[in-house]
Amino acid sequence: MDVVAKLVRIMWIPILIVALYTGWIFWQRHPWWPWSQPVGIDRDPMAIYGKNVRILQFYARNREIAPGNKTLLCYGVVNTKAVRLDPPVEKMWPAVSRCFEVSPDKSTRYTLTAEGAEHTTVSQSIEVAVNP
Repeated sequence: MDVVAKLVRIMWIPILIVALYTGWIFWQRHPWWPWSQPVGIDRDPMAIYGKNVRILQFYARNREIAPGNKTLLCYGVVNTKAVRLDPPVEKMWPAVSRCFEVSPDKSTRYTLTAEGAEHTTVSQSIEVAVNP
């Protein structure tokens, strides 16, 4: 009986830690309590980005590369139904954040065009220079 009493006295600590951790995870995943909502942050994407077609980002990791080298071209769009790149390099689709490799033979100006539901479009361009 002495061993069981010692075990009970020792085991309450890990049980309490597991219970607190489980409660914390449950509280983080189910924020129904008013004090668990972040202050000043609206979780509605429409409130953040609106209903307009927008290019959030369009950039090249390296704006200058040597011949035969590659760089990443990255884009992010919201409220779009179609995305295209001129000159075409890879299949494109609407994404908040996406990158792919390009390896131009010569200096190239890439133009990203995002099209919305009502045929509204926005475009943005970037140039990748190929310098020997």
